[in-house]
Amino acid sequence: AAAAAAAATATAAARAEMQAAAAVAAPAAAAASEGETGSLSLPFGLTSLEELSSLYQGLPGALLKEGPPSALYLGVYEAMKARLLTVPWLLPFPLLVYLLAGALGETVGSVVRAPAEAIKARVQSGVDDNTGDAVRNVLLDGDGRANVLRAWTASIFRDVPFGGIQLAVFEGVKAALINGQSSVNVDSLAAEAVIGAFAASVGSFVTTPPDVVTVRILTQKTGGTEYDGEVSEELALAGAADADTLGVAAPAPVGFGEMAANVFEEGGAGAFLTGWQARVGYWAPAIGIFLSCYCFIRQLAVTQEFFV
Repeated sequence: AAAAAAAATATAAARAEMQAAAAVAAPAAAAASEGETGSLSLPFGLTSLEELSSLYQGLPGALLKEGPPSALYLGVYEAMKARLLTVPWLLPFPLLVYLLAGALGETVGSVVRAPAEAIKARVQSGVDDNTGDAVRNVLLDGDGRANVLRAWTASIFRDVPFGGIQLAVFEGVKAALINGQSSVNVDSLAAEAVIGAFAASVGSFVTTPPDVVTVRILTQKTGGTEYDGEVSEELALAGAADADTLGVAAPAPVGFGEMAANVFEEGGAGAFLTGWQARVGYWAPAIGIFLSCYCFIRQLAVTQEFFV
């Protein structure tokens, strides 16, 4: 019953707060996707509302990508953490419990996140003009659904360790400060935001290589007609929607192993860290906001007995 109540509290808090965090971090998300396909103007030189709105390109997809999956993520995390902490041999290893519970939570959440991320990535990278087109190409097209399945399989290598690492670091840093009798109030919004941002920075940097591969899988062209000439990367990505009418075929869609080999062949080991600054810049504030607000709402729900 306690685990179910914790999961219900986690689900309610996570959905609202991750959607808020996704909205705040949407400009950085656009920059992260653009790291694979082109450059994005920084906000300091904006001259029109149109340029400002471009920073929020793909916002509906970003909200869909972060809200429901994150609710599942933390709901499962809280339930599994409560269960695993009752296992005698795991009691001396709380960090392992946080890591396992976070990984299990992310595994469940990733099932919902994969199609939503495909929609967001296609809009922000310019493969599709708007969210409606992306939804049709991802969910209503057979090749698009197959590509999402490939991307989900690839994203497991990124999201599961990321989900486990960030919560393990977050809980571990808080425990270390408490055990070290630090004067920092680790339960304050500010402290949890900073600790959450640090945890996300660690997790997102470590998982940048599988992120690069996953983004490439999400935005690869599916289908097309035969063509003996050379196809530029710009045409395969930015012009993918018109590839069939031009008589151009992109290479056959590939999975995680083949795409990782392609990335290495094109840019060597360093290519796997492409866009790590944008990835960390997106996730640090997003997770900082998310975890601090989540912990606040969770504590409020417990003290007010919302789910009793």
